[in-house]
Amino acid sequence: MSALPHILSFYDLILTPIYFLILLGWIIFWKKKYYQDSPYKKYILPAFVIKVICCILLAMLYEFYYGFGDPHNYYTGAVEIWNATKENPLYGLELVFKPINQYSLAEQEFATHILYPEFNEEIVNMFKVSGFIGMFSFGTYLPIALFISLFSFIGSWKIFMVFAEEFPTHYKQIALTCLFVPSFVFWSTNILKDPLCIYGLGLCVSALYNLMKGRHSFLIFLQMFAGAFIMLSLKRYIFFMFCIAGFFSVGVHLISNSKSKFLMRLGVFSVLLLLTIWAVWQKDYLYEVFSFGVMKTVMTVQNVQKDQGGSVYVITNVDSGNFLGIIRIYLQSLNVALFRPYFWESSSVIVFANALESFIVLLFTVYLLIKSKIIGFFTFAFKNRVLTFALVFTFLLAPLAGLISFNFGTLVRYKAPIVPFYYTYLILLYYKTKDKANVNRIES
Repeated sequence: MSALPHILSFYDLILTPIYFLILLGWIIFWKKKYYQDSPYKKYILPAFVIKVICCILLAMLYEFYYGFGDPHNYYTGAVEIWNATKENPLYGLELVFKPINQYSLAEQEFATHILYPEFNEEIVNMFKVSGFIGMFSFGTYLPIALFISLFSFIGSWKIFMVFAEEFPTHYKQIALTCLFVPSFVFWSTNILKDPLCIYGLGLCVSALYNLMKGRHSFLIFLQMFAGAFIMLSLKRYIFFMFCIAGFFSVGVHLISNSKSKFLMRLGVFSVLLLLTIWAVWQKDYLYEVFSFGVMKTVMTVQNVQKDQGGSVYVITNVDSGNFLGIIRIYLQSLNVALFRPYFWESSSVIVFANALESFIVLLFTVYLLIKSKIIGFFTFAFKNRVLTFALVFTFLLAPLAGLISFNFGTLVRYKAPIVPFYYTYLILLYYKTKDKANVNRIES
């Protein structure tokens, strides 16, 4: 583990512009084919270019500032697959597609890092994904990172399109919250699981929305399957939260709109119910994530990191098993994910930038809680199934991200999937309260 290679090299300097132009050409083609007459087309190139710039800056940050991080770990696995490919392309393909317990002795010689016993299945899958992409980019870091960042862009674009179609009068503001939030754009790049999970989440959210709209096609079901497969392979808990939020959203609006397209809604509801039951049936994994035994482990790790210093935080009393203790842990974790770090917790310029964004979100949330008289902040979600999903998904995933992150650098990545949903919810609620205020002013 101490011999992990640097992620950037001279080859990145040569190959990155070439692969950027290739991906940019595809983006331009995609824009002309599907969005030639769309008002949304003006956001495609800026959002993609900013994503690329952030990808390069984050790679430099990991290489020259942190010196080590998850990208180094995943890239090491990718390099092993590339080295095997150079020796024998069949070796490379088998390292990607075969279970690790079926590697031949010849393949194992190239997979020292991949076969490290402490790596779980999700980490190994990330090795395989990055290694497979590396087979088409000469095993070079930034080209692999650009492809993954492209997937992240597509996922965030699909989330944007769901909100924009549902609330077309506010598409400009939605573009900001889904495509241009600094922390979301910056940290959802590079060779990491998070950008790929955003891609998978975008596929699933878009497919679910189309199904709720009564659009049924093989491509939509394939999109749902692909998104689910990606999240289950890399971060299963995100898929579980998606299932529960989707089940709740469809269920609520199935009841409230029972006279409208009942059978279609019932079908979507049934599918999501089955997915949720299947997710709950994965009791071993859920126990691993939520059990109080792990809560104690969380507390131990947090205390160790606190002693070591840095941008870490501690959630107190995570071993409390009573009802009030669970509520307290939930609220602490939710607060961490949505509103921290605070300014006084900033140990670096990077954490300070995250603190500034969190402070703005905190002020905006408090303002809307006051303007909507608290209860309206939550009842707003029930006016629309997309809003219902957005708020439920946020309140499910955010506290989990806050609980398991341990430090603010990791937190900003773990909470990335909820950013477009919660920020868009806030901006739409703001315009709703603003419109209501204007109506009351006219009436008076």
